[in-house]
Amino acid sequence: MNRTFRALVLALFLAAIALTIFFHKLTTSDVPLSPNQAYRSWYVEAKLSLNSDKLSLASEEVNSTTIKLYLPQESQRYKIVDEDFTDGKFNRQVKTLENSPNRVAVFTRQDDANNKFIFYRAIIRRKDNATPGSEEVPISGRRLVDQEFVKFGQNTARVEDNLKENLPTAEINALLNEAKKQSSDRLSLAKQIYQLSLRTDDIRVQAIRRNLRNQKSTPELAAFLLTQGNIPARVGNGILLRSKEVYSTDFIQWLEIQEGDRWLAFDPIDYSFREQDRYLTWWYGSDRVLQAKGVSNIALEVVVQPNTDKGLTNAIRQGEKVSNILLDYSLFNLPLANQRIFQVLVLVPIGALVISVLHQMIGLQTFGTFTPILIALSFRQTGLLVGIPLFVIVVILGLLIRAYLNRLQLLIVPRLAAILTATVLIMAVLAIIMEHLNIDLGLSISLFPIVILAMTIERAAVTWEEQGPTDTIIAGLGSLLAAVIGYFCIINPYVQHLAFAFPELLLLVLALNILVGRYNGYKLIEYFRFRSLQRQLNQTQG
Repeated sequence: MNRTFRALVLALFLAAIALTIFFHKLTTSDVPLSPNQAYRSWYVEAKLSLNSDKLSLASEEVNSTTIKLYLPQESQRYKIVDEDFTDGKFNRQVKTLENSPNRVAVFTRQDDANNKFIFYRAIIRRKDNATPGSEEVPISGRRLVDQEFVKFGQNTARVEDNLKENLPTAEINALLNEAKKQSSDRLSLAKQIYQLSLRTDDIRVQAIRRNLRNQKSTPELAAFLLTQGNIPARVGNGILLRSKEVYSTDFIQWLEIQEGDRWLAFDPIDYSFREQDRYLTWWYGSDRVLQAKGVSNIALEVVVQPNTDKGLTNAIRQGEKVSNILLDYSLFNLPLANQRIFQVLVLVPIGALVISVLHQMIGLQTFGTFTPILIALSFRQTGLLVGIPLFVIVVILGLLIRAYLNRLQLLIVPRLAAILTATVLIMAVLAIIMEHLNIDLGLSISLFPIVILAMTIERAAVTWEEQGPTDTIIAGLGSLLAAVIGYFCIINPYVQHLAFAFPELLLLVLALNILVGRYNGYKLIEYFRFRSLQRQLNQTQG
């Protein structure tokens, strides 16, 4: 049995496994074959990173941790179809508060809980009778970043005690009377109160804010004034579910007042009231999203990701028990932060297959094997219009610096370190220049593979010295062409979806790589080269 036959058998075996798992998952779990662009469900994950403080009670040292976290709730538009927790050794109790729609999870633990994580995950689905609406236009209020919620300086009980002792009655009555003079009913009064609450330079507003220990939130101030005027009002807190992944999203506040048996949210854009159906409601009130005891350096991150796992979501929504091991141990069950990493990693083998075909069967010359793949991944962040000029400029400037360092006759390792340092400086200068030119790259520059660029510069310089400028330019253009081809492959939404939803297909990629590795025929470029040689030979014989 020769090596080619063994390679063929192994490739067929891997392909059979990949296709068997793929079709089994496709038929038994109804995981969609194409990406679901009409997003009707989302993954929502709240991640708590915490450390414990040691508390002393009399002569006995007790390590006790208690955390209270508000949980999202169903609303007019959204429904919670599944939720679960990863909380280690914490004892957990989930309950709905009395006389309130708020849900809270209470985590307790008696022993040391340093460097622990708590995850809350849920699948949120838009109800069938709810329309998408204008999700980009916010209802009243302001965005509240997560870091603001994990500061435990504000205590609701202390604020209430302070108001009982030092209630600014004169300022409250003055604002209410001014609003009543310009309003005719409850809704118009609420509009006037909200508008007055926006006056940060009004000494009456400043006095009330000081007593409320609230210097920023307009919805909270307006709700307080309306309540003092015997109008039922509350503050809603929630997040916006978008059609793209949002890492560490912000909470948003809005004002609601009671009208009959309904609660209506105020929209300051058009000064109207409507039922709040734009955000996923997390909790009502002015409390923090979490409260903790025996914990320091706590951090909260909320991640939102559109859910393309349509089959699994439908099974959960219909109340079916999903016991398919292929779904129970799929990438969809990883934390969302890890999912984001694997969404990129699963594309690397596909890019490697493209490069191997271009190199082994087409005959394209490149600077190494993996360099074009990583450049293609970097183009996902920068885009081709910025990425290609950036790549060319950095390599050319790096070659000039490398040529100067060559005169110093440095050893190879210090020389590579010097080139790496010069590459970082070049990237920093280009970033500053682009900022002044109003070219917003965000994190694109930092994600560009600087180390790979440094190695590319070194490889190009060595090729220039050994083979001359012609081969160097051909290899450089070949690397760039391979990166562009790989870029168009890995940005394809169908490729991204299939690679992540069906990672078993990477076994098929492995099988194709084995077959390509055993290919020893002529490369496509060699056919054109030999054709020209054949013409010259025929002319000589003629």
